Amino acid sequence: MKPTKLTKEQQQKSLEWDADVVMEQIQMQESSHRRMAALVEYQLAYPDMTIREFFAMASEDEDEEEEE
Repeated sequence: MKPTKLTKEQQQKSLEWDADVVMEQIQMQESSHRRMAALVEYQLAYPDMTIREFFAMASEDEDEEEEE
């Protein structure tokens, strides 16, 4: 069975879809990196704070930012 060839338009759509997926993964990694950097920053500022307390505080901060 011979593989079917994609038209130029299908190739372009496929490339765009792949690029969108890659960009989404990059954005998730950047977001994860920022959260980890914030965690380290808070742990240095508040060495007695637990990770659970940090995420609770970060969640409250995000809620306050959304309200503004």
